[in-house]
Amino acid sequence: MNKKNSETTIGSWPASEQLPALRKRPSQSRSRALVDAVEQACLRILDEAGEDALTVARIAEVSGVAVGSIYQYFPNKDAIVALLYERVLDEESENLLRMRERLVGVPLKAALRDILANIIRVETRLFKLNKAFHLRYHSALHLGMWRGPYHTAGEFIEATWLPLLHMYEHEITTEHPALAAYLLGQGLRSVIRSVLEDIPAQLESPALLDSLVAMAVGCLRPQTFD
Repeated sequence: MNKKNSETTIGSWPASEQLPALRKRPSQSRSRALVDAVEQACLRILDEAGEDALTVARIAEVSGVAVGSIYQYFPNKDAIVALLYERVLDEESENLLRMRERLVGVPLKAALRDILANIIRVETRLFKLNKAFHLRYHSALHLGMWRGPYHTAGEFIEATWLPLLHMYEHEITTEHPALAAYLLGQGLRSVIRSVLEDIPAQLESPALLDSLVAMAVGCLRPQTFD
């Protein structure tokens, strides 16, 4: 079971930080068609009218599925929206694997720019899908940890960011690589989260990417000031 869809606490993921789950997963073709129709109606409403127009009653109207039938599978509206996010994150997880393969042999600063640009692109895509939902469940919508074997952010950083820094140890001067890995893996994502909430218009600004790259390089090549 995906830890983000579990109704109990697993590792350091409290239930409040997990995506809302279906009451039950469809097993037959008819029930799968029903859930798919509900999901597609949800996406259509978000695309055409925005999140303020999204209600279970409206989803029932657009999908042609009775409200009672919707509630057989979904406990609430957020559980329907969560399906859309699952599909996006599954797709982006495949893209992330391919991007990581392309980083082999790329200089450190260029690699950091590619990684951070991808994080911003994915965050922008998720944010535009449903802004309120994205902010509410941001901790669970972590692409790097999505469907991965990580129970904590520490496990994720040790398995991804720290090995990346070892690859570039000849370009890094910090005496604290574990701390630098944490700041890159968690700190910069927190900055992006704050941008989403406070100044979302800056999310796709080239200046934001430039600043994040500069911050990342500063963590890895710290300068001393007298």
